[in-house]
Parts: sequence; structure tokens; C-alpha cells
Amino acid sequence: MGRGLRRSPWLALLVGLTVASAVVGLWQALLAQERAEVDHSVALNLETVRNEITSRMEARVLALVRMARRWEVRGRPPREEWEDDARLYVSHDAGYLAIAQVGPDLRADWVVAQAAPAASVNAEFAAGQQREALERARVGRDATLTHPFGLSTGERALQVNVPVFREDSFQGFIVGVSHVRRLLDGFLHPSIAPGYSVVVWDGDKVLYRRVAKAEQPGRNRNQEITLRLYGVTWRVRAWPGEQLIQQRSLLPQAVLAGGLLLALFLALTIRFAQVAWLREREAEAVNRELGQAIAEHRQTNERLRKLSRAVEQSPTMVLITNRHGAIEYVNPKFTQVTGYELEEIAGRNPRLLKSGETHSEEYQRLWQTITAGEEWRGVLHDRKKNGGLFWVHSAISPIRDAQGRITHFLAEMEDITEHRQLEQQVAERNREIVKSQALAAMGQAASMIAHDLRNPLSTIKMGLQILSKELPHDRTEEERELLQISKEQVRYMEEALSDLLSYSLPDAPKAEWLSVDKLLDTALMLSQKQIEEHRVRVKTHYQPGLPVLYGDANKLRQAFTNLIVNAAQATAGLEKTPPTLVVDARLCLPAEDRPSIQVEICDNGCGIAPQHLDKVFEPFFTTRAQGTGLGLPIAKRIIDQHQGSISLQPEPPGGARVTVVLPLAPVADRNGP
Repeated sequence: MGRGLRRSPWLALLVGLTVASAVVGLWQALLAQERAEVDHSVALNLETVRNEITSRMEARVLALVRMARRWEVRGRPPREEWEDDARLYVSHDAGYLAIAQVGPDLRADWVVAQAAPAASVNAEFAAGQQREALERARVGRDATLTHPFGLSTGERALQVNVPVFREDSFQGFIVGVSHVRRLLDGFLHPSIAPGYSVVVWDGDKVLYRRVAKAEQPGRNRNQEITLRLYGVTWRVRAWPGEQLIQQRSLLPQAVLAGGLLLALFLALTIRFAQVAWLREREAEAVNRELGQAIAEHRQTNERLRKLSRAVEQSPTMVLITNRHGAIEYVNPKFTQVTGYELEEIAGRNPRLLKSGETHSEEYQRLWQTITAGEEWRGVLHDRKKNGGLFWVHSAISPIRDAQGRITHFLAEMEDITEHRQLEQQVAERNREIVKSQALAAMGQAASMIAHDLRNPLSTIKMGLQILSKELPHDRTEEERELLQISKEQVRYMEEALSDLLSYSLPDAPKAEWLSVDKLLDTALMLSQKQIEEHRVRVKTHYQPGLPVLYGDANKLRQAFTNLIVNAAQATAGLEKTPPTLVVDARLCLPAEDRPSIQVEICDNGCGIAPQHLDKVFEPFFTTRAQGTGLGLPIAKRIIDQHQGSISLQPEPPGGARVTVVLPLAPVADRNGP
């Protein structure tokens, strides 16, 4: 039947038609796939636009929240300090028109404006929609965002209102006013969804429009998404431009044209193959007899080469010396492992492989054994030509002539370096298992301690709080100070128990996509008490447009809070220079490794002694009078769980720098302990 197909004149035509039909089907499938890819690309770019607007707006609101929280914690700040902070935000963040402090009577007390005089801004905070948003913020005690409104200057603006309370007393608002167009231009720079048209609505009002060149062809591919931001709802729609559509539309046509040409080529090839097959049959009979003669000759030569091949291709090293120990032969495996060619070591003694790691008595026993006509087996630690060391299992035996006299020595050597390394790895793994078991035991003990101590501590804390409220006015200052010290010690013991449980009973991360800016700002806010206690000035430098990070928000927030608190505490006792803390975040794109986020936390405190650098991440190690020594180990454990890295180095002339590197994309085994 196969021979009939080779001779059939219709075979080439049948194959050509079959391939052409398959190409047409593939062309239709590519058209469908192209549309699906366009829809998927639109969805991804639309999600990117939403994430950028959400993260940037939340970062801006969080900055105002930080100002409000400092107001609540410290009371009304000096006006110069407040205006310095406000001026920093107004000049740093694109689109800001003004930041103001609005009193309970809805009058602007302090105003820092971008360009317009402060007097022209005062009347804008208590009009129409702004008054309603201010009232919602006061009642809900949360930040609110207004719908777009027109300023007296003719510009359209948005207003963020953050209420300020001291305990239950309403103090007013921190209000930020931003130019709508410049604000969204700053969020959606050209690198966000390039080549796409983007429109943002607030209800039926267009807040922002960015039109790609020749936008009309992609209109039927548009998608829309909803954003809910601090009490308002925006709609965002995006669609690709003509250039993106045209780039995708070339592939199906190319596949169709190329496939039809391939069908023609296959039909011609099969026809030519049929002709060639007929010629081959004619020559086959002639070559059969010649092949039989060649096969007999090859069998003879093969038998002669088997012994040589067995040695040359042996997976073990083979070395042959004369009876005096001079090298006469080494196989390629020996050269591959040691680096020595036969030409450079012929006539030399194998002692050139000595590394000095094997005792001379072992070599004496080896020589005595083989010269006595017996086989020696053992393990040696030898040195390669390049100086590297390797382990080898050797079997050395004598070679005798017809009269039984020793003429040569044969050494078969197997490189067992990897086996030794595996043994070391197994031993290291066993040590890690023992460490994990000890950690588990410590966790059980910590749980028992926490269970037994937390209730008494809570009782003591409650009693101290009651005493603080009911303390008579005639008590002495020493008694009041003793009561405050007791409350601080209870808080210290609670923190120590919490750190001990966090380190000894780690749980698996719950990963999600996170904004690095928001994560660091939240950690700074949680550390605000320690920062203000040590009067530390905080500076943040976040690279614009940082991508989202995949990780556990709670764990990473705890790690960065520990690092920030540790840095703030290190500045205690500074007199000549003001305590300063700098938080820097940027994107790293190494040539070989995967993209990552690098966060640096620097302080100008007392620094770290060089002899302590290799101990700072060990549990319970601390150089302070107080502290459990678990803050940095807990941070390192969390960074390790995210397959990142953390290091601490002195920062001349004084202080320390903590560098944390976290990979962006999720990787395998991220949930491992």
C-alpha cells in the first residue's frame, strides 16, 4: 500500500489541498485569537490605569492623613512647621493648588497655595459641594473626596477633606485642593497604557480625556471600569489606537499567505520525492552487495576498537603508570576532571595531584599494598591543575605480564565531590531540622508563657489605668512618676511577649498585590509614636510610578515598622545634629536577576560596631539596655519568606543603612516557611 501511495499521481494534490484547508482554519483561529488578545490587552491596560489612579490618589490622601494624625497626637503645631510640610507636598505633588487648615467654622485659617494668593483660595472651602463633603468627613471621621467643582479662577478642582479630632473634640479639617487636569496628567503619564485612549468620568462629567492618534478604529474594542475613591465614584474607559490594531492585524494575513505557499511547496516536494524514490529503488540493489562487504569489514574493526572505547569513554578516570610510578597514559575523563593533558604529565609521578589534605601514612600504605601485588581501595583528596580540590574514590591494582611479574599499575578513579557535597547538604539539612524542632519547642513554650502572663498583665494594666484616673491631686510627683513607669513596663512586657510569639510561631504569608508607597507610608504612620518620642525628622524618596509588589501586606508592614522603629531608637542621645530618618524606594532592573523593589532606611544615629554586623539578625541579640532582640530577626524572617534579601551596613560618618530587596513577581514556593 505504501508503494502504491508513492506511485499515485494524486497524492501531491491531496496533500496540497489538505494543508491549504488546515491553513485556512488556522487563519480563522488566529483572527479569533487576535481579537481575544486585544480584549485582554485592553483589560490589562485599563487595570493598570485604575491601579495607578487608585495608588497615587491614596498616597496623596495618606499624606494629608499623616498631617492630621500629627495634629491629633501633638496638638496644634507651630505654623511654620505646618506650612513647611504643606509647602513640601504642594511643590512635590503635581496638580496641587493649595493645602489648608479649615477650622470648625469652615473658615480657612492657614493656607499654602501653589500660585494664586492665599486670599483667593479662602472662600473656596465652604461653598456648595465642598460644604457637604466637609460635613460628611466630620460625621464619618474619615477622609472624603468631592466631585469636581469650579474655582473662582475658572479652573476645575477636586477637594480632599480630612477631619482632625483631639479625643472627642473636633478641631477642623486638613484640606487639599488639586487641579483636575494637572492631577490626572501627573497620574497617567505617557508610559501608562501607551497607545491607548483614556477617558475618566465623574457621573456624566468628563474629568480627563487622553486621545491616542487616530483613535476611531479601536472604539469598538473599548472597555470600562469603576473606581470608588473616598465617597465618589469614577468611571474609566480605554480603547487601543489605530497603530496597535494594525500591528496585530498583519499576522493572520501573513499566516494565510505563507500557509498557501507551504501547501504548494509540499505538493511539489512530494511529487519530487516520488520521482526520487523510483530512482532510489534502482540504486538500492546495486548498493546492497557493496553494503554487505562494508559491514563485514566494520565488524572486524569494531572488535578491535571496543577495548579502546571502553577506556576512552569510561565515566571514571583511568591512569596507567610503569612499575616505578611514571605516568604513561590517562583517559579523557582524567583530563576533563583534573585539567592535565597526557603530554604535560607523561613520565611524571601521580604525586603531582597531592593536595596536602591526605596524610602521608595513607600514601605509604597505598604504595606498600600495590607493590606487594594486591589491590588498594580508598578515598583521596586531590588537587586539580587550576588549584581546585576534589574528592576521588580510587582502586589501584597491579598489571602483570605472562610470567606474573608486575609491569604497570592501573588506577581507576571516580570523582565523588558531588557525593561529598550532597552529604554535607544532608548534614546541613539535618541541622536545620533540629533548629526547626527547637524553634517549634520554643514556640510551644512561648505560647504557654503568653497564655499564663497575658491575663495577669491585662489585670495589672487595667488596675494602673484605673489608678491613673482616680489618682488624688495631692499625690506627690514621685508617686505619679512611679505609676507612669509601671505602665511603661507593662507595655514593654506586652511587646516582648508579642515579639516572642511572632518569632517562634511564624505563619504562612497571605500574598496579594501591594502598593509599595502605601505600604511604607502605613509603616511610618504606625511608627509615629516612636518617631515623635525621639523627635526624628522623616524624609521619604519614592521613585515615581513604582510597580505593585506581590506579598503579605501585614507581614511586610510589620517588617518595615520594626526597621523604622529600630532606626528611630538608634538616634536617641543625639545632641549636635537633629535626628533624621530617610526612607528611599526605587525599582531595580538587573541584567540577569528578576526585577525587584529596593527599599533603604537610613538614620544618623549611633550606628553599629563592625564586630556586631554578623550578629544583628540573630534572635535575642541586642546592644540596648531594653529590648528583646527580636525586631531585626522577625524582619529578616519575613523578608526571607518573600524570597528577598536584607542587609545592614554602617553609614559614615554616623548611623546605619538597612537595605531590603524584594522581587516583584510571585515565585515558586513563596509560601514556604
